[in-house]
Amino acid sequence: MAVLVAIVLALLVAAAVLLVASRSASASERSETPLQAFRNGVSGRRKPDSEQQAAAEAAAVEPVDLSLAQFLRETVDEGEAYLQVDDLAATLQRARDKAAGTLPGNRKPLSGR
Repeated sequence: MAVLVAIVLALLVAAAVLLVASRSASASERSETPLQAFRNGVSGRRKPDSEQQAAAEAAAVEPVDLSLAQFLRETVDEGEAYLQVDDLAATLQRARDKAAGTLPGNRKPLSGR
């Protein structure tokens, strides 16, 4: 009995959601109501179009078992590195100089005083 009540309650909530969605759709979205979208989805599941069929076939392809080392060897990029060591060293040196200048004992005296 409790299962039947839960099913009926779930169906009533689903119907209420469809009703609210159909009422709140803007004027530009009124070309397809939520009920029509639901029907199109169900019919698309029964008779998928060519795009859905191609996606299903791509998902059904057997996965390739590949180790991480082999994957990295096969996908290595010989182009220029993202970080250049010289640029990184220069940035670190500037940061070090700024940090050292803010310490109380390492301040440079102001000229003219």
